[in-house]
Amino acid sequence: NSIFALAKALEKTQKLLNALENVIIPQYKVRIKFILATLEEREREEFARLKKVKAVMEKKK
Repeated sequence: NSIFALAKALEKTQKLLNALENVIIPQYKVRIKFILATLEEREREEFARLKKVKAVMEKKK
């Protein structure tokens, strides 16, 4: 009886592990890539904006 319970628990744990490895972790990796790309794009936009403001300020002098 306890061997069957252990086998069932092991099977359940293996299913959870497979779900993590094959579905959940890859989804999070995709989300992380998207977030990093978005942050990098915002950083580039901010840099360009600051450069433009600086150029306008220099022109006014």
